[in-house]
Amino acid sequence: MRSAFLLVLVVSLVLSAYGADQATSNGDAAGRSDRPQPAIVIDAVHANDFSLLGLQPHVYSYHQSAGYRRGFEYLQSRGFHRDFFVEGRLTAQRLSGRKLLFINLVSAERPPLLVSEIAAICEFVADGGSLLVITDHSNCYYHAYRLQPLFVELGLETFTATACEEPPLVLGEGNGWIAVRRFQEHPVTMGLRCIVPQTGGCVDPRYAVALTSERAWADEWLIRMYGEDCLPGFYGNFYRDPDERAGPLGVVLAKELGKGRIVVVADQNIFGDTFINYADNYRLWLNTMAWLLRDDSLRLPKRYEQSRRPRVLFYEEPARAAFGLTDAEGCYHAMSFLNRSYWTFANDRLSDGADLIVFARNDEPLGPEGPAALASHLRRGKNLLILRADQESLDGPKGVVRQVLAALGQSATPRHTKDGTLFQLGSGGEIRVLPEDLPVQNERMAPPSEPPKDEEKPRERRLLEIMRQLLAKPSGPANE
Repeated sequence: MRSAFLLVLVVSLVLSAYGADQATSNGDAAGRSDRPQPAIVIDAVHANDFSLLGLQPHVYSYHQSAGYRRGFEYLQSRGFHRDFFVEGRLTAQRLSGRKLLFINLVSAERPPLLVSEIAAICEFVADGGSLLVITDHSNCYYHAYRLQPLFVELGLETFTATACEEPPLVLGEGNGWIAVRRFQEHPVTMGLRCIVPQTGGCVDPRYAVALTSERAWADEWLIRMYGEDCLPGFYGNFYRDPDERAGPLGVVLAKELGKGRIVVVADQNIFGDTFINYADNYRLWLNTMAWLLRDDSLRLPKRYEQSRRPRVLFYEEPARAAFGLTDAEGCYHAMSFLNRSYWTFANDRLSDGADLIVFARNDEPLGPEGPAALASHLRRGKNLLILRADQESLDGPKGVVRQVLAALGQSATPRHTKDGTLFQLGSGGEIRVLPEDLPVQNERMAPPSEPPKDEEKPRERRLLEIMRQLLAKPSGPANE
């Protein structure tokens, strides 16, 4: 019943899609009015699509909150509209005039790709169309087997393994959330320093453009006959077994076929609303769309970053993750909660013009240019928020607060209030440290896939109120 309800919900949302986005069935002409011709076909028949939902207040379903709303809304703002394929068969006529076919993570409860549909996709690509396919870890939801007939015709291999890493290229205690820092020279990887899949899979190594380290391994899925006693995620054991492939392992591929272009990204969450703006994941999205839609202006990160305001930066280096950490002491839940209402990024680019910069800890190491960049931020009247700081780190010269004050050439007497410890600066900006009675570690905040418990609701309200004090308004389109 729940699956049927979700299908009805998504189809209803699609059919009432906002803006110029349109939903049509096989062969029907899309938008015979003055609406712009859609450039992108989203396959909502063979895969579930939640790109009209995504991470929003009061959306707690794991799959819905991981929808690609933010990525596609930005493309729409740039004139690349969506066309939802919601029923019937995918045909050459249905794809005619479109630039890109997007197939999200397919799953066993959805209809399979038929022989004629595979032929239509191959013809579309050969004639100059582009294809973006999302895969994932192991053979979750049987996606690898569902895609294999299509991938064979496209000259691509499929895999049933998870790309696992070892420290220091992992976020937290597990082996699946990994920092990918090795890139082949390609338009899809331009300007990337680090992308972070949340337990992803492997792609055909012949066309890989983003790869793990040599210390990684392909953790094979564990499956019993008929899939009995297995969750549909079908994980492996997350241990390196002797017969498992060693790295480097491809996690993103790019291939040209005929006149067309193909990209496969082996993790669904990497572009989901919760995580697209973590590290360089959004830059991978922009590069991918620029290459597939053949518009180099789409790859410009500044335009994307400045498309909504105010903008919040969670200062993060994946090697010392806090906001990308799901362990008890991490701040992933707090980041995800604020991400519902604000336009947030998590990286270490301090000079990118954020309206508010948030540190998980006062003892966060800053690079040589960090204090000066933060001082410049404060001189513009912008604020800093530090989620955790003990008195020792506040008094010490290596803490964020003291380094910034030294860079400003100022001293500031802390003022203690119910909303935190405040350092008021003559430059106009403010440094605030959350009060001790407002802990926001993961163990004290609801995960993004669950509504808050009664004891967590006051904590969320207080955190939002402090954000309102520091930013004055929630995030919205920059031109509003």
